[in-house]
Formats: sequence, structure tokens, C-alpha cells
Amino acid sequence: MTEIENSFLMISRDALHPGNEITDLKTDWTAVFDIAKKQNLFPLIYDAATAYPSFASFEDSHPEYLVAATASMTDQMRKTDAFISLYKSFLVAGLSPITMKGIICRNLYGEHADFRPSGDEDILIEKKDYAKAVAVLESCGYQKDADPDKNLNVIHEVTFHSEDLTVELHLNPFGTSSSIREKMNDWFRNVFQSEETIDIKGVPVRTMTPTDHFLFLAFHTFKHFTTGGFGIRMMLDILLFAEKYGERIDWAYVEKGLDDVGASGFMADIFEIGNRYLGFKLIQRYDPVCPEELLGDMYSVGTFGNGSRTYLAARRIVEDTVQEGKGNKSRLGSYFRRLFPAWKSWCAWRPYLKDKPWMVVPEWFKRVGRYLRHETSMGNISEINESYEIAEHRLELLKKYGVI
Repeated sequence: MTEIENSFLMISRDALHPGNEITDLKTDWTAVFDIAKKQNLFPLIYDAATAYPSFASFEDSHPEYLVAATASMTDQMRKTDAFISLYKSFLVAGLSPITMKGIICRNLYGEHADFRPSGDEDILIEKKDYAKAVAVLESCGYQKDADPDKNLNVIHEVTFHSEDLTVELHLNPFGTSSSIREKMNDWFRNVFQSEETIDIKGVPVRTMTPTDHFLFLAFHTFKHFTTGGFGIRMMLDILLFAEKYGERIDWAYVEKGLDDVGASGFMADIFEIGNRYLGFKLIQRYDPVCPEELLGDMYSVGTFGNGSRTYLAARRIVEDTVQEGKGNKSRLGSYFRRLFPAWKSWCAWRPYLKDKPWMVVPEWFKRVGRYLRHETSMGNISEINESYEIAEHRLELLKKYGVI
């Protein structure tokens, strides 16, 4: 871990657990904020930085950072108000969707809730309420990205946009594109039986029980880890949730869920990082595997592992390899698997093919076209090689956690 990365963790610790005596920090503030932007934590880190005496001169000479932090926070406040207004409309219509991540996680940050940005809001509904939920969204000025599959059993989410907010309407928490996602969904079959609510700005927002929501956050983060990777913000959400709701979480149930999807060592390392660097005092229920390597991966990939063309290509390589359930034996083999996926992979990505297998032909041509457009747009062979080097490194890390 570099000195700048260590400084970033120190500032994050003071942001999450204020009240400790501040030891002045001599660091490259520009580099720290570059990390904060990559991790989508810029307003939170900027606010915490103001407590350090050495930051004053940087703040005076770089007023644009304050302007950017204020703009981000103001934008998030606007999104929060838009979601609360939308949720009121759901309640008036007799619906109470389950709210996941987003505003629930921001609420963990207390008075700094809107210092933690969210790209969108996620809500989960029962299939029987789909048409009614769509009607509410459309009546509030939201428009669908595209018409979804008519088979509601295979839909993961439908995205709606308005001028102020993006909403992802989920019919299941994790989608059906792989066996592990279907296994994750199995742990939430009874989630609608709970009436857990959180008061946000005077509105009772329905969510999952602490046990279910912690498991959802853990699964969601693990899902990202096994494809493009995940960033520090997602780790902070998990740690803060465990800290706030730990006494209400059924940890035995959570441990069974983590064991079922192979995420036990992964979660042990997140807790280890939180306790070691971020001021948490969480009970460690599993032996750590390789926390420093996991932390390095978070720094490398950013929020969702999609920050550059090389990382996007690496993400696809990793996802295809995990989907096939094979180690990355060679780059040629990886190329081949990307162009000629197994039939079970096709059925996971496009469930309708189970009933219309002949449609795999046009789907295959689309896949080859997308693949070739991406590879030729990368410009030169060195960037392609870099993508494979990133993928190979991430696949080695996945092996240590038993994912492949």
C-alpha cells in the first residue's frame, strides 16, 4: 500500500469515526482526492480533510475542490428529495417497495448522508405489483430505458430515468444470468414477509430486516468482486451497516448464506480491513485470507471496476471465465471462450434461448460484433495485453477465495 493510499484510509477513518485526536497529515492532497473521486467518496473525504491543519493552505489555493464537493453534495440532496417524493407516490398508490442500498446506506452516514453519493436508487417489488409500480413511475415523469422481456420471471431490473433521478426497479435482487446469482436469490424468497421500515425525512421507507439487508449488501459486493471488482465505498457501507445493526443481525444465518455462495473468506477480509485501518471493532467470525491483496484490488478497480477501456475488457474476461467455471489457462483459450461460450452460459445470459435455441445464431453474431468493435477500438496490442494482465491478476485473487 502506498503512502497516499494509507493517507486516504486515515482520512476515511476520521470521517467515519470522528472525535479522535487529529494527528496532522502531510500528504499530496491532489492525489488523495484523485482516489476519492475514483472511489466515489469525494465529498465525504473533502469534508474530513478540513480537520487537518495542513489542509488549510491547499484549500485556500484550490477553491475549485470546495466548489466540486459542494456541487456533488447538493446534487445528491436533490436526488434524495426526488426519491422521497417518488416513494410518497408509491405509498399513496398502496405500494411499499423494498428499498435496497442507496438511500438506506446513505442513512448510515448520519448528518453526512448526502456526502456519500449514489448513482441511482434500487427498489424491489413483487411480480404481481409490476404493472402498478410502472404506472406510478410513469405518472411521476419517469421513462423506461427499454421495454423489458415479457417473462417477468427472467427480468432482473428495469431502469427508469427522470430529470432528477435514476431508479432501478428490481423483480429479483441479483438476476438470473448465472447459477450463483440464482443461488443468491434463493436467500431472499421470503423477504416480502417483513415490514421493516426506516424513517427518512418523515417518510416510512420500507426495507429489509437488518439480517437480510446485511446479507444482501454482502452478496451484492461479492457479485461485483467476481466480475469487474468493487470499490472502497461499498466496503464502507457493509462495515457501517454491521456496526449500526450488529446486535439485530442473526449472524448464524448470515454465516450460512456466506458459506453457501463461497463468500466467507471474502467477508472476513472486509472486516479485517475495517478493524485494522478504519476504526471499526467488529467481531471477526472467519480467518482472513488475503486482506492486503483485496484492498489493493479495491484501489485498482475503483467503484465498480469500469473506469477505463482496459478495465472494461478485463471485466468481461473475468466474468466469462467465472461463468465457465474454469481457470484462465491461456489468453488464446480465453479469446476462444469469449467468442464461443458454452450453451449453459448462453441460457443464463438469455433465458429465452431454452425455448428458442435457434436464436443463438443471431445472438452469437451480435456478441462477435460487440467483441470485435471493442478490441479494435482499443487502438493497439499493448492495451489488449494490459487487459489480460489485469484479468489474470484478478483471476488469481478469485482463486484464493475459491471462486474458481
